[in-house]
Amino acid sequence: MNGDKLNLCAIIDLADWAELGNADGSAFPDTPAKLHDLASGDFSKVTSSLNHLYYALLNDGVVYSATAPAFRYVAALLGDRESRAALTPAWDEGKFPLRGKLLSWLAEVAFDVSAEREQCIREWGEYSSTEQFPDFLKIRSIYPEAFPGVVTYFDDSDPRVVEAAVVAAIRLLESPALAMYRKGLTPLVENVLAQSSSERNRSLASEALASWREGCLLVESPIDSLPDGREDERHSHEKRGSVDEPPF
Repeated sequence: MNGDKLNLCAIIDLADWAELGNADGSAFPDTPAKLHDLASGDFSKVTSSLNHLYYALLNDGVVYSATAPAFRYVAALLGDRESRAALTPAWDEGKFPLRGKLLSWLAEVAFDVSAEREQCIREWGEYSSTEQFPDFLKIRSIYPEAFPGVVTYFDDSDPRVVEAAVVAAIRLLESPALAMYRKGLTPLVENVLAQSSSERNRSLASEALASWREGCLLVESPIDSLPDGREDERHSHEKRGSVDEPPF
């Protein structure tokens, strides 16, 4: 499932940031430096890094060539057990947790490169049906690698993080390579997002469930388990809180 998973430093070191761009121009040196700072535990550095994710790599719903390696790094950081402590800094207590913010960023990126958004862009920009969106395709190719790490937050101690993880998972499950996991995620979507205080998340749950039911026969070998041996989340969850808060 994880393929040839790279360690966190390698993801940054192997990207040619000088040839990649963000909303401010060249991604070097700011983007790799900001990604490193996400796990620094330093409040000012982490805040600056979150600003960079949301405004330099996902500016008004626009992704850039540097967004794909950044997406891969954030997904790897979330899935790296050794980094969990750094993603739970002491100053985070009482706020929407850092790990929840990063999961939400993954979800926002995935939404902005979704088939739905691509279709809208094609219509607005009058692109031909054969016009390629390479930055979209690069980000989507990371979904199978990112999904197992997102799944590990389904039993997080903070219900807002659980909700953010389920939202991110739904976005990633647009990938045909992950279609077999939709059935296993259905009970969790029903228990968490369908009861969410966020109207946006309730709507997402409804749309996802309807789409999965319509497409279930297209999956050749549906399975009832989630990645890494995680069983269906069939127990009931208490009502989850909203994650409709600022990213930082």
